[in-house]
Amino acid sequence: MGMLNPSIEHGVYQYVVTLHLLKALELDRRQAEGMKLSRIWNGVFEHLSKAAEREHREAKRSLKKQGCRIVLEELTPERNYHVMYVVRGYEFHCSIMPVVLKGKCEEKLQELLSGGRAQPIGP
Repeated sequence: MGMLNPSIEHGVYQYVVTLHLLKALELDRRQAEGMKLSRIWNGVFEHLSKAAEREHREAKRSLKKQGCRIVLEELTPERNYHVMYVVRGYEFHCSIMPVVLKGKCEEKLQELLSGGRAQPIGP
């Protein structure tokens, strides 16, 4: 088989990053509940979560349209996030170190805060 379509690999990274950003936003929202301006922060978190959720759904839809199916998501003993996915009957793996995933989530959050599209996620 030839090289994997780069848009599929990009889509897998989009999927993973937006999924983890959603989780991080929820944890941060819970911590912000004790803040004096929590009502305002909740609105900010809700807006960002909706935007991240839209992008996550878009990544899932794009992968499905390209015939990609994610079959396994796990945290490895080394704490890396591992994804196994299948395209046209071939199995592929993606592993992301926690520090890289955190950085990609921060980049995506910055992009959502600026309201625009910044650098693409992934290799």
